[in-house]
Amino acid sequence: MQRTMPHDPATYDDDRELTAYIWRNYRTLLTPLESLADKALMAEFKAEHSSPRMAKTIRERWGSKDDPDVVAALADGPEIFRDRVRDRVLCECSDEVILNRCSQCSRLVATPLAQQCLWCGHDWHSKDT
Repeated sequence: MQRTMPHDPATYDDDRELTAYIWRNYRTLLTPLESLADKALMAEFKAEHSSPRMAKTIRERWGSKDDPDVVAALADGPEIFRDRVRDRVLCECSDEVILNRCSQCSRLVATPLAQQCLWCGHDWHSKDT
């Protein structure tokens, strides 16, 4: 069976992938302020891709851009905010975070329990099924 790899190994950036991995798998470790800021970012993204009427509703219900703490958290932009959260989670919650890396290419895989690398195709599923 030929393996398909949805990710191009040439585009791998460990820093970017580490941030995405933490946000994808460890949102439960966000502080209440980080969750509010994340919600505001998602609301703004959805509002930007909605009709003007819907955008207004989304911003009113879900956006927290008027909250001074959220504004401060996002002051340097979404990418810097996400990187800071990643760094905090890795520092303060290291005992709860499992960085699952492929034994062949050392790249992060999709989840803490994944058994196949989407970068090189290496598969370490048990053959005893």
